Amino acid sequence: MTDDLFLRRTVIGGQRARDDYLVIWHELPIGRIHKVPGIGGAQDWSWTCFLPNVPQRSHHRGNAHTLDQAKQLFRQAWDDLKSQISHEQIQQARVIENDRSRPWHKGD
Repeated sequence: MTDDLFLRRTVIGGQRARDDYLVIWHELPIGRIHKVPGIGGAQDWSWTCFLPNVPQRSHHRGNAHTLDQAKQLFRQAWDDLKSQISHEQIQQARVIENDRSRPWHKGD
């Protein structure tokens, strides 16, 4: 099985957000990469790697100057997180993601 990560445009209020992506691994959202205001009016990329049922460590999120750099840092964080989680935690994350009663699924 491959370990590919895919970017999918984030949808907020039924609209596709510009420069805002969910990171998908095996059909499971595991993070987000999006453009944010930077110092002096520059634009940076914020990234965060997570599972809903696993505490997030500070080194599993950050900022980058480019999308490519954000993707690279995200991949490193995901590889680290994935090495620390169990199959059961991944399955539990899938259950949480598929629970349509969750507040973030309202309006789907």
